[in-house]
Amino acid sequence: MEILKVKQLSKHYQDGGNLIKAVDEIDLNIEQGEFVSVVGSSGSGKTTLLNLIGGIDSPTSGEIIVDGTNLLSLNETERTIFRRRKVGFIFQSYNLVPVLNAWENIVLPIELDGRSVDDSYILDLMKVLKIDDRRNHLPSALSGGEQQRVAIARAIASNPSIILADEPTGNLDSENSDEVMHLLKTCVDNYGITLILITHNEDISNMSGRIVHLKDGKVV
Repeated sequence: MEILKVKQLSKHYQDGGNLIKAVDEIDLNIEQGEFVSVVGSSGSGKTTLLNLIGGIDSPTSGEIIVDGTNLLSLNETERTIFRRRKVGFIFQSYNLVPVLNAWENIVLPIELDGRSVDDSYILDLMKVLKIDDRRNHLPSALSGGEQQRVAIARAIASNPSIILADEPTGNLDSENSDEVMHLLKTCVDNYGITLILITHNEDISNMSGRIVHLKDGKVV
């Protein structure tokens, strides 16, 4: 089943007198359950593409269809709700709420959406990510690797259609980076997650099922 369809997607903007083509007529189809890495040099358009797919940014032209919904047909409020329910985000900075413990951070998006929390599912997810014994710890009491694993659990907990990860190991040392990526890959396999991940790390990109190379806003 095709979970993402990007057609002739472009994002252009003016920088002084120059036209910047951050994303330029990209076509991309991704099947449900795929793990796709997006690689390219700095300025190639990777993060812009991810933000467009996630509905954080709006394109100049083209189509973005996620799980059968055309994002460009939604108004701002509808797009916010769609992101909360259908898209999980994992960032380089963990973006945890400092006054909430690990469990509360993970279930926060579900509660904000007014849905009931499946405690057994969340606990199973935390066990897979090896943070079930840290559920009552505040972010300040967690290591960087543990904080990122909480962020991963938060992204997965809502059962989104797609998860977008922007350099998720960028703030971690090599040992923690390897552990986080292997646990994230386990989650992809265990829960049938569709993951699009930006990375500069060749070892990480080689863990994915497909690698998409970007250069100057285009797929090459």
